[in-house]
Amino acid sequence: MKDTLTTSLRNIGAGIINLLYPSSCFGCKSEIGKPGLCPQCTSTLKPIRAPFCSCCGQPCDGEISGSFNCSNCSGRRVSFEFSIAAYLASGCIRDMIHDFKYHRRIAMRNTLGKLAESALDDPRIGGGKGWLLVPVPLHRRRKRERGYNQATEIASAISRTRTLPMCRALHRTRYTSSQAQLTRKERLGNLHGAFALRPSLSVHSVIKGARILLIDDMFTTGATADACAKVLREEGKAEKVVVATLARG
Repeated sequence: MKDTLTTSLRNIGAGIINLLYPSSCFGCKSEIGKPGLCPQCTSTLKPIRAPFCSCCGQPCDGEISGSFNCSNCSGRRVSFEFSIAAYLASGCIRDMIHDFKYHRRIAMRNTLGKLAESALDDPRIGGGKGWLLVPVPLHRRRKRERGYNQATEIASAISRTRTLPMCRALHRTRYTSSQAQLTRKERLGNLHGAFALRPSLSVHSVIKGARILLIDDMFTTGATADACAKVLREEGKAEKVVVATLARG
């Protein structure tokens, strides 16, 4: 009975979303068969391809074989193993992330989740099997402002399609100013003590010894990812933390 009710509610929700957001391309707004990206907008996407930094995933020009760290990561210590993104944050990907975060375009969640999935095809992750998805949290005040947490929506979509477990293991302990215009040093200071593990025995038992994929929409300086990974490693005793995002800024 509960499953039937859940399915019915999801169908009603999908119907409302389709009514509010007609079947048009999220990129150019042209009419297509179902909400998503048209072939022309899809062709403009820029997937992350080797060579890229083994730590932060930043693509590099030139012929480089083997693993390497970019100049920003050389000598830098972070709490995550590495970060990998599906696409460069340019064109319609950048615009879609902006609309999803600030214009409540919840209908984009499955499309963005599907696009983000390709980051999990990195051979170091192996498709995600054996990994636990943990979304980067929003402060409850910012979540009220946006209506939802974009990282949780992307992680949920990946969890459904790849049949991977997900745990909302982290929470934001204090409201922080926007990171967008801050330097990396300022971002680190802004995020100091901003994250913690949820105070639940079940969360601690799930995180301890786990291999975690920390999911977010965007990776820029890595300050947020590093702060979250530090909590998961030090408080949660996770075995590994790898950052997987939709876009690399």
